[in-house]
Amino acid sequence: MARSILTSAKRGAYVAIGLYLAMVLLVSLSAQTPSVAQPPIHVAYPAIQFEHRAQAAEHSMDAGVALL
Repeated sequence: MARSILTSAKRGAYVAIGLYLAMVLLVSLSAQTPSVAQPPIHVAYPAIQFEHRAQAAEHSMDAGVALL
């Protein structure tokens, strides 16, 4: 009985290590591939969206509302 528990635990450990190594390999390969990420908002001048957020934060602070 104890032998079967130890064998099962060893197999589980090997499976866990194998899954971990596969995940690390997948993440490292995906980090090396060039990605073509596009911003979610297309604006003529990128600074405009930050100015808008800053203005919205000022207005919400005046109203006593916290902007996250």
